[in-house]
Amino acid sequence: MKAFLRNFFATVLGLFVFSFLMVCIFVFLIGVVTLFEKGPPMPKKAVLALDLSIPISDKPTGISFQDVLQGGALGDEMKEAVPLRTVLESIESASNDDRIVGIYLTGQVPNAGYQSGWAALKEVRESLVRFKESGKPIIAFESVYDEANYFVASLADRLYMNPFGTFEFNGLATQIIFFKKAFDKYGIDVQVTRVGKYKSAVEPYILEKMSEENREQIEKYLNDIADVYLEAIALSRNVDLKRLHVLMSDDGYLGAETGVREGLLDKSIYYDDVLSELKELTGSKPGEELKNVISVASYQKAITPEKHGSTNQIAIIYAEGEIVEGPNENEVGGDTLAKLLRKARNDENVKAVVLRVNSPGGSATASEVIQRETRLLKQQKPLVVSMGTVAASGGYWISAYADEIIAWPNTITGSIGVWGMLPNVERLLNDFGINVDVVRTAEKADMISIFRNKTKEELAVIQRLVDFIYDEFLTKVCEGRKLDREVLEEIAQGRVWSGVEAHRLGLVDRLGGLYDAIDAAAMRAGLGEDYSLVQYQKKRGVAEEIMKALGITPPSPIGDGFRGLEELKKKIALLNDPKGVYARLPYDLVPR
Repeated sequence: MKAFLRNFFATVLGLFVFSFLMVCIFVFLIGVVTLFEKGPPMPKKAVLALDLSIPISDKPTGISFQDVLQGGALGDEMKEAVPLRTVLESIESASNDDRIVGIYLTGQVPNAGYQSGWAALKEVRESLVRFKESGKPIIAFESVYDEANYFVASLADRLYMNPFGTFEFNGLATQIIFFKKAFDKYGIDVQVTRVGKYKSAVEPYILEKMSEENREQIEKYLNDIADVYLEAIALSRNVDLKRLHVLMSDDGYLGAETGVREGLLDKSIYYDDVLSELKELTGSKPGEELKNVISVASYQKAITPEKHGSTNQIAIIYAEGEIVEGPNENEVGGDTLAKLLRKARNDENVKAVVLRVNSPGGSATASEVIQRETRLLKQQKPLVVSMGTVAASGGYWISAYADEIIAWPNTITGSIGVWGMLPNVERLLNDFGINVDVVRTAEKADMISIFRNKTKEELAVIQRLVDFIYDEFLTKVCEGRKLDREVLEEIAQGRVWSGVEAHRLGLVDRLGGLYDAIDAAAMRAGLGEDYSLVQYQKKRGVAEEIMKALGITPPSPIGDGFRGLEELKKKIALLNDPKGVYARLPYDLVPR
């Protein structure tokens, strides 16, 4: 018995010591993280560095502790997204800050879903155009330019590229993978219900190539986005627009010397030459390391944001990501966003709301939950929608009742249509000798089963549901936008439009960005300049993420070969509409 008690107390003591050490380590880590989150001291003569390889998000976000663990397991370099407002406010502040002597642009724009999309890049570019009025230089350098990072860098006063670099200037493209033959081969059948001849989300599962309608709409909006791109470059670089079209068609990939000769670049030089210019600009001594370069995120921590001291607030609420049923902070959870809209509606200090939408849509049910709150909010105070890179299908559904909708010319919007998809793996199971039997109390009890084809009668039931939701979609857009039903039926049909076309068709009120929407909200609320901005969605710090992570199981390491499957798994999990009906864009339309 004594031996048992001795071992028992020794175990308890060991656990206590272990727990105490873990708490000490945890507190130490939080202290270190907090120290670093304060940012470096602000130098007197600094260059603001805008690294385009860091994703630009609409909604304040951060890297979760789980992502850090998984990223480390995969060997990925984790880059925390910087909010669009942080970038815009930093550029605006830098133009009036005597300590900032210029801006340095570098980095490849990542394919990061809806972050760093064309509309976000357009907004950053317009902010840089205003910065140039300060007379401070913008220096840009890269070893490789593609359309996305050149779109921003093309307005630089000094635009450089490595002599051995490559300048991709071959236009925009969208590729779609079709699965029908693979599904046929492996015994997977797909039945679909949809409304709108352009609603092409289901095409990859039932066709072997694009329908003519889908090809038509993609060609149209891609050319609209390309026009915005080329016209901006022609203006910034003083190059004839026709010549740009010729270069894009005939060459596609340009060397540094060709880029300089055509006026698309200023010089072909190496990084050490750029480094010398930056040292000269910051007054750094020859032979010493360049120290006075500060990132956008660090600069934002170093400056004191302007305080209006007003109790009149304009709330900015972000709808970025897939629209999904229920609560969800990472995507656009229907219940989560509805709660934020309700909070703004009931807050007497909030005089107007700007809803920033950067979403391809998703669950029709969740979209309606959100839209209901927008209608209630609009009855009490102004609501202005600012559309980001994508605000289509369900993203348009939640925007329709706003007092004003503002989008960029290269925003992707519209896609007013509905679809449902019913997979069936009966043949696949039979090939492995697996049969599924069923007992039901009514003929259609297993109607949504994936183990058999749906009958004509069952498909008719689902199609009626899809037709009803589409009819409601049209009715709501007609009412919210005050459009004639016949006109809307012609431009709806699930068709995707660019912002410039949506403006022409009356789906968007005017062209502009987030701060145009804020100005519009202030004007509609009669606030003038007597207001302050409030964001309910705030970035969690690393310390908060670590605390949150204490209750999670670290993800298992997975190799590169499973990365695509992991992403596919995530996307499938987001398709959680209780009716299985979606108001979502056909694909992830982020052309590069």
